[in-house]
Amino acid sequence: MIKYLKYIAIAAISLMAATGCQDDPEDTFSTAPVAPSLQNNGSILMTQNTMDEPIRWAWTAARFLKGDVTYSLFVRYGQEEPVQVGGSTTALTLTMSKTAFRTLLEGITAIPENSTFDLNFYVEAADAEAVYKSAELMMTVYSYGNFISAVATPAESEFTLDINNLTEELTLLTWEPARLNYNEAITYDVLVSCGGGEPVVAATGLTETSCTLTVDEWNELFVSAGAVEGAASEVTFTVKAYSPSCEEGLPSAPVTMQVTTYKANFPAFVTLKGTDKQIPQSTAQKGLFECFVNFAEAATFTFEDGDAQVEYGGDAQFANDANGNLVASGALTEGGSAIGVEPGLYRVCANIKFKNFILVKIESMGMIGNATPGGWDAETPMAYDAASNTFTLKTTLTESGEYKYRANNNWGYAIDGEGSFSDGTPNIVFDKATGEYNVTLDVSKHPYVAKIVSTAFPTEEYIYVPGNHQTPTTWDPATAPALRSLEMNGIYTGFSRLDGEFKFTLARNWEGGEYNSTHFTDYSEGLAPASGSTNINMANPGFYYIEADVMTQSLKATLIESWGLIGAATPGGWDSETAMTYDAEKGCWSCTVALTAGEMKFRANGTWDSGIDLGGSLDDLVFKGGNIAVTDAGNYLVEMYLQRTGSTQMYCTLTAQ
Repeated sequence: MIKYLKYIAIAAISLMAATGCQDDPEDTFSTAPVAPSLQNNGSILMTQNTMDEPIRWAWTAARFLKGDVTYSLFVRYGQEEPVQVGGSTTALTLTMSKTAFRTLLEGITAIPENSTFDLNFYVEAADAEAVYKSAELMMTVYSYGNFISAVATPAESEFTLDINNLTEELTLLTWEPARLNYNEAITYDVLVSCGGGEPVVAATGLTETSCTLTVDEWNELFVSAGAVEGAASEVTFTVKAYSPSCEEGLPSAPVTMQVTTYKANFPAFVTLKGTDKQIPQSTAQKGLFECFVNFAEAATFTFEDGDAQVEYGGDAQFANDANGNLVASGALTEGGSAIGVEPGLYRVCANIKFKNFILVKIESMGMIGNATPGGWDAETPMAYDAASNTFTLKTTLTESGEYKYRANNNWGYAIDGEGSFSDGTPNIVFDKATGEYNVTLDVSKHPYVAKIVSTAFPTEEYIYVPGNHQTPTTWDPATAPALRSLEMNGIYTGFSRLDGEFKFTLARNWEGGEYNSTHFTDYSEGLAPASGSTNINMANPGFYYIEADVMTQSLKATLIESWGLIGAATPGGWDSETAMTYDAEKGCWSCTVALTAGEMKFRANGTWDSGIDLGGSLDDLVFKGGNIAVTDAGNYLVEMYLQRTGSTQMYCTLTAQ
């Protein structure tokens, strides 16, 4: 599965991407001096084959200073004293050769040689009266004077992906090999980014010097990186070379290509027409509809795409495969024959994009491996619950052991670490401490998700925050904001306004138990036990991100001063965000904004550095989730509800204006 990485822009010549800093709304009414803002230059690559290239820094103008203003750029390594880069200037940019910059760094004796390290930069603006310092910006430096980085070349300057050739293999990137230490084996990762979004891994661990994927894999990759579906977008490739002497990876200079993707629309569900069943679309692969379905009685059905008003059937009969699994599979065709099943539990998989299907009768599910009591010789059976469509198990698991989930007590269908049925994939490593755990395997949607929770942890997925902050009725658990322990590990997170005293309940009532000041010993950010009661007090009213760790008795609250909407679909793109305001009456953050087709996310406090940003989908916002697609351009009222007072999810609504 494609995995998202933290954004690292690779700079060879002088890449610049705006930091996305947001102006303080109060600037409209204030003339107090405002410091400059240093823009993100990405990272700096200094290798034998890139030293002829310059480095360029840029910053915004300081505001409301008096008279002539000069700017000075400084660099700091760790706790060393800052060093000025170049001379002072009245311009908003500074350019230096990499050779001169390397000489500058040689004067900082603590900096390691031939290594990857981080530097902090800031710019100072000075007028006749004072000096105003920007916030510091961290950049990664790849300084390998004797190494030669890979030199990447796109296959074409422009390329259009053809929806009619989904399985055709395309080599869109080749590169000259990197040269690191003599005679070292080198592997390569290929990263793709678009429009300042987070890079996506296209391939990893390559030993050849090219990247080949199918048309559909490229299309999914580019869209996940931020390219607009069915339109032309500029994408950026970077190749990172790894060896024993360069474990951090040495990036190439980035190269760009204009690609035109295709747009393939699929419904959220397909209906098994002839039954009351629906199959949700996979969140990992467009056009794939898969889950387990429990048929209480014999049934015949077709797959109905309600959006397109198309029914798909298939000519296939159930038969036992080599492992004894009862399986039916084949091609999906419009208007094809209905498929019949006998009563029982089935894995039902229909790929509307590639027009194929497979049904497997599930007789049992178990865990097997040296992390489990039976080792690799005997699986530990799991119990099926039809109401929740889950398999469960309480068992002892061994730290650093390996395991898999498999169906029907054979190796025909085993679930891999990405939540898909696949034989021969790597085992899953159990990375928790040895102990007794409750295991829940959710087969109601694809990818299949397993939760492994220590029996020592609380069993509540949600806790609630009644207190003084509630309106119009205070101290009411039934309408209180909720915190969630997604991993069921005793760490509850979420959002709530806080204003004075509060506590946590384990249910939406007072009878189910509570967490109060007697359950916490470590407080932060204005939190403290209330005087004269077991309540908890917040001295500084505001909207907070709350982290309650009931296992370590730690309670933390981070003040959320702002939320912003950012991304290619927004007016400021990925460079600057659209401010949202808090609506106390509705309990939501909102803004009215003109959106275009593209992607967006929500982030707190005007920066990615806070780690508090939300993505995923509009109806289920998750921390550090993927970009949210906007398909229809228009003017919208955006309302984001984070406190879970009326829903178990954090969600957002878009209302056309």
